[in-house]
Amino acid sequence: MTLLQKQSYYHWFQFLGNKVIEWRDVSGNKDIKNVVKATNEIGLYVAQLERENEMQKLMINKERELRLKAEKELYHFK
Repeated sequence: MTLLQKQSYYHWFQFLGNKVIEWRDVSGNKDIKNVVKATNEIGLYVAQLERENEMQKLMINKERELRLKAEKELYHFK
């Protein structure tokens, strides 16, 4: 996800959350309360996926560095 996409996602997610909370406070409708819970679960899930993605990127970069170092040492060994 690009920085612009993240900003857009966070903006719209925040808008959605605020609007649903506003509707929940005005209405006693159980469905709206469930929408708040669902929105919260979706937000937590997306945050978890973002953390996992960042960890994968770090691991890939570390593996790449190790591979390049090993290739460099092998080249000098020959």
